Amino acid sequence: MLCTLLFSLALTLAPLSIQAQTPTPVNDGPHVFFSSDSAQLQASWVCNDQRQDQLLATISASIAPLCGYPYTIQLRAQAAAAPVAARFEAKKIAAFSDIHGQFDLMLNLLQANQIIDAQGNWQYGSGHLVIAGDVFDRGPKVTEALWLLYMLEAQAEAAGGKVHYLLGNHEAISLANDLRYLHPKYRVVADKLNTTYPRLFSQETVLGRWLRSKPVIIRINDSLFMHGGLHPDYAQLKLSLAEVNAQFHAGLGLPKASFKENNVLSFLYGSTGPLWYRGYLKAPLLQSEALDQLLQTLQVQTIVVGHTTMNGVYAHWQGRVYSIDSDIKSGQRGEMLFWEKGVWTKAGLDGKRVPVPSPESAQSVTE
Repeated sequence: MLCTLLFSLALTLAPLSIQAQTPTPVNDGPHVFFSSDSAQLQASWVCNDQRQDQLLATISASIAPLCGYPYTIQLRAQAAAAPVAARFEAKKIAAFSDIHGQFDLMLNLLQANQIIDAQGNWQYGSGHLVIAGDVFDRGPKVTEALWLLYMLEAQAEAAGGKVHYLLGNHEAISLANDLRYLHPKYRVVADKLNTTYPRLFSQETVLGRWLRSKPVIIRINDSLFMHGGLHPDYAQLKLSLAEVNAQFHAGLGLPKASFKENNVLSFLYGSTGPLWYRGYLKAPLLQSEALDQLLQTLQVQTIVVGHTTMNGVYAHWQGRVYSIDSDIKSGQRGEMLFWEKGVWTKAGLDGKRVPVPSPESAQSVTE
């Protein structure tokens, strides 16, 4: 069968380990696989611990919900490979990050802030929504969160808006078969579908190909968005933002050890690159002068990052840096950052927009 194809000898499923927190029964899907010639597709679910398959005739097929993702999915052909755009202009922006499989909280947060309606459809018009990485790992509903973003991306485009899903360190490590943070539910899913977890997001699947079209860093107006941050050493690479995204794609899914002979990939995937760097928010802190020089080099006024968890959205360095990892991963709370008419605000599950506070009132949350 199609789903028994080997993704790679290097991508072996970690030993099955069902923990107490695994949902019972398990529901997940769909995972949509291409045939070898990409002419036909197969959607596979695990519903009440049982595998269910459905053949799809074309890439433009609609998929009605069986279990897992609760809304109808409209598949679409992926655009031909091209350089990933890195610069945009927008009249309004909403941003959040580090969803970590907390689909229900994500849904509530987007609905409360009128980004989507009660049926999960886009209602933010020409606005730009940024997800600054880490949809993957920790939580039990990664698949649902991915499909929602997949659907919103097309709906936003049709309305004159944009959805920018930026890849984070947990996307990178998951696709490279580092499953340390994987929710145990997904070991069950992979086992039921007779495959490996990384193969669910490989080039053989709709979501896998879609993920590989995503950037790690973008500029909207005069603000830069990424998951972690950039150390000033970035300037030595002499790479444009589009080139950073292209270089990152070249290493996506590869084990970190393979980057040793490539200085660019070593930096991009390393502790001072856009996936992992925390120096704007945690010791050893970047010096103020170095931050100013970095902003000047990047020709932006503001940098927006996730990755470092706090108990809300905060403004740092007199508004030069905003942190948006608001502990959504806990499943208990979350906030979004907004920009409109030159003003930054934030809002939580009550949808009430307020000024963004400084970090003096922040509470750090254990990573």
